Amino acid sequence: MPLTARQRSIHNKNGTKRSSSFNKGKKSRKTSESEFLMTNAPSDLRSIAYPGGAAALVLLLISRLTSAYWGQISDCDETYNYWEPLHYLVYGSGLQTWEYSPAYAIRSYMPLWLFAVPAKILSFMMAPVNVFYTLRAILAALTACAELMFYKAVCHEFGVHVGRVWLFLTLPSAGMFASSAAMLPSAWSSALVTAALACWWRRRYPFAVLLTAATTLLSWPFTAILGLPIAIDMLMYKKLYVEFFKWSAVSLIVILLPTVLVDSWHYGRLVVAPWNIVAYNIFTEHGPDLYGVEPWTYYFVNGFLNFNVVWVLALSAPLALAACMVAAPRSTGRASFCAPYWLALMPLALWLAVFLAQPHKEERFLYPVYSMIVLAGAISLDCVQKLTYAVGTEVFGWRKEREKRHYLAYTGPLMIACVLLAGLGGISRIIALHHHYHAPMTILSHLPPTGGGSKNVCFGKDWYRSPSSFHLKDGYRIRFVASEFAGQMPAPYSETSNATRIVHSHFNGLNRGDDSTYLRPSQCHYLVHSEGVATARQPAYHLWPEWQTVAAYPLLDAARSPPLRRAFYAPGLSGLVYTKLHLLRNVIYVV
Repeated sequence: MPLTARQRSIHNKNGTKRSSSFNKGKKSRKTSESEFLMTNAPSDLRSIAYPGGAAALVLLLISRLTSAYWGQISDCDETYNYWEPLHYLVYGSGLQTWEYSPAYAIRSYMPLWLFAVPAKILSFMMAPVNVFYTLRAILAALTACAELMFYKAVCHEFGVHVGRVWLFLTLPSAGMFASSAAMLPSAWSSALVTAALACWWRRRYPFAVLLTAATTLLSWPFTAILGLPIAIDMLMYKKLYVEFFKWSAVSLIVILLPTVLVDSWHYGRLVVAPWNIVAYNIFTEHGPDLYGVEPWTYYFVNGFLNFNVVWVLALSAPLALAACMVAAPRSTGRASFCAPYWLALMPLALWLAVFLAQPHKEERFLYPVYSMIVLAGAISLDCVQKLTYAVGTEVFGWRKEREKRHYLAYTGPLMIACVLLAGLGGISRIIALHHHYHAPMTILSHLPPTGGGSKNVCFGKDWYRSPSSFHLKDGYRIRFVASEFAGQMPAPYSETSNATRIVHSHFNGLNRGDDSTYLRPSQCHYLVHSEGVATARQPAYHLWPEWQTVAAYPLLDAARSPPLRRAFYAPGLSGLVYTKLHLLRNVIYVV
C-alpha cells in the first residue's frame, strides 16, 4: 500500500477505532508493518502536512531540470572523459584521454552507450548543443525519480517528518544542483545508490542488490562500499543467503558480461574496466595521487559550501542521536522491521572515512552520498527538535497543554527556520556559481557557420573551461595550444574505424605532457582566452592585432576575490574582481 494511503488511514480516527473493535476476540498474531504504522503513530499526526508522491516528484523535477539547463560543468573530467568520448560515439569525432587508450583501458564505453543510443536518435532531429542539454535533462529526470523513491523510503523508515525535512532541504541544495545533471560516474552513482538504499529500506532486496551491482560494475566500482550495510542486513539480520547470492550472480551476468563484451570490442583485447580502475588506483605506486592532492580540510570546506547548515547538522548526527537516546529514549525507538540507526547511516560513515583518508580529493567524489548527507542533516534536526521539546517540558511545562502534546507542535518554528536558512544558503551558492562561472557555457554559441571545411577552436590556459565538442557548430573541432600547464592533455580520436583500438605514443599513465599534441596559435581559427597575467607560454592574445574579439563574457578572478564573498551571492556585494573570457578570431589565419 502506498505511503500516502497508509498515512491517510492513520488520520482517520474513526477507522482506527472500527478496526480495533472488529478484532475483539480474535486470536492475536504478529503485528505487520502496516499495522505498526497505523497503531503506533501519534494521535495528532493528522496535523502534519507533507507532500504526496506526485507533488514531491513535481518539485524534484523542477529543481533538477533547472540544474540541467542553468548549471555549468564544474569539473574538466566531465568534459574530457565523458562528453568528448560520447561525442565520438555519436558524431565520429571528439577528444580522447589516456584513460581510454587501449594500453590502460580504465574507462568503460558501456555506460556511454546507454546515452549514445538516444543521443544518436536525437542527432537526426536537433543540433549537438541541443542534444547536450536534452541528455542533461534526461539525467536530471532520472535523478529526480531516484530521489522520489528515496523520499518515500525515508518517510517509511524514519518517519513522515524526517521525510519532509529531507525533501525541503534537498530541493535548494547547491550540492544536489551540481550533481543531478552531471555526466560523471559519481553522479550516476548518486542516483543509483539513492535508489538502492530506498529499495533496501522498503525491503525490496532484489532491486537493492541489482542497483548496488549497477553502480559498482557500470558506474564507479568504489561505490561497492555503500552496499556493505545492505549485505550485512540481508546476511546477518534477515538471513537471506539464497536471495543475496542469487541476485548477486544475476547481476554479474546481466551487467558485467555485456560490459566486458562491449569494452573488449572497443579496445581490441579482453578488458574488464571496473577491475582496471581499481587496480590503477590501489595497486600502482602513484595511484591517483598525480592529480588533485588536497589537505584534510578540503571536504569539510567543500561540504559547507554545498550544504551550509545541513553539513554541520549531518556531521553532528551521531552526537544528536546519542543525546536524544539519553534525554528522550522513547522518541528514538525503532520498529522491529527498521534497520538500526547505526546500520542505516553506515553508508555515509564508511564513505567519509575512506575518502577523508585519501590524498586525492575532489568535490565529485562525495556525489554518491549527497542524499545521505541531507538525510543525516534531517535526522539531526529532528533530534534537535526532540531535545528542545524535552528541555521545554521540564523548564516551561509544555505538557500542560493537552492539545499540544507532540514535540512538533512546539518546535515547528525551529524546523522552519533551519530549512529557510539552508534554502537561502543553497540558492545563494547556486546563483553565485552561475553568475561567476557560466561564461564558458555560452561563449561558443557565437561561432559563425564554417561555410565548408573544418576549423580549429583552440584552448590554451583555459583548457579546463571547455564545455565539450557538443557546443560546436558543424565543421569545428577543439584543439589546444601550449600554456603553463605541464600535464597531459587530451588528443583527437583518430579518424579511422578502429580509433578506439589504436595505442598512441603521446599517452602515458604518469601525467606527463607531450607538446606534439599542441597546435601553433597560427593554426587556430578561433581561440578561447581569458585575460590575466601574461607569460611567454600564455601571452595576452586578446591584445595581439591578429586576434579580434568576437564575444567576451565576465568571469570571476578567483585568485583576486575574497573567498567568502565569492562563495555566496548577495545583491550589491562588493570586493569581487572579474576578468573577461574572450572568443578570439584569427584575422590572418596561416596554416
